[in-house]
Amino acid sequence: MNQPNLAYTSDNPKLDYRVIIKKILNGNFGYIFGRFYMCRKYYSQFKRIKQLFQKNKIENSLKFKTQILNCSNLEPQEIASYIKNNSYYDQLELNQQSVASIVAAAKTENLIATGNGLSFTYDEYQYQTKQDHKIAMANVDQPLKIKEIHKLRYDSQLLDISSQYLGYFPTSCDVRLWWSFANTLSPEARRSQNQTIDYHYDIHGFNFFYVSFYLTDVDIKSGAHILVKGSHVNKKMFMLLRSARLPEEVIHQNYSPTDIITIQGKAGKCFLEDASCYHKALAPIEHDRLFLQLRYF
Repeated sequence: MNQPNLAYTSDNPKLDYRVIIKKILNGNFGYIFGRFYMCRKYYSQFKRIKQLFQKNKIENSLKFKTQILNCSNLEPQEIASYIKNNSYYDQLELNQQSVASIVAAAKTENLIATGNGLSFTYDEYQYQTKQDHKIAMANVDQPLKIKEIHKLRYDSQLLDISSQYLGYFPTSCDVRLWWSFANTLSPEARRSQNQTIDYHYDIHGFNFFYVSFYLTDVDIKSGAHILVKGSHVNKKMFMLLRSARLPEEVIHQNYSPTDIITIQGKAGKCFLEDASCYHKALAPIEHDRLFLQLRYF
């Protein structure tokens, strides 16, 4: 196994610690402390107190009428409580008009491949690029230019749920929209292009909350998302002190099969996640997947 794979799959503790030390030297303290539940909790309390002195600014923050259908009719506080116990909630849907508009834009907007930086459109990929290059994923450039995504970033329902979960109003949000292409790339090739096919947990700063959308139909052959329920708080110490990645066999040694959740659904499926739980994506082998992710923090 070559060195990049060792670093990626966390099979070598020396490489894990080397990465962590490098992040400390670069001042990335969120990567160090954001993995610990108590640190996230104290950060949440700090942000909540700080926002008490910014009440007018928070109350006047931009919000749009929701585009989301709540299939269970739970209140934001109840949804947040469910996620705190289970790591995720998947009973929301994006309206089909918004789905169609985003998909149409994602097929015409410029894409940038994650591996080699190639630039092309989805149609160009289908008719030419994939004949010449093996590409795992490509990001839509400037997704916030798409009207429906801009409104989702400030969606009133999503902001309410995010606020309930984080314990403070999220003033920042990173937005990603990307295609995962169906092909026969090897696991090593997918890893080299940063496709997250291995179990890991995210450390997106000191505290964070993810909202994700399937914009195409997704099943186990088209890039389904898999997570380990409850693992956002249930981790052994060695999992916190090493890399955020974990080999599949170690996941199965430490968690019950009933806690491993595969999220499948039609286009428009929305799920909320504390991405500090262990999760991964299945490699799409039959159909391309279009995925939108909002990272509130």
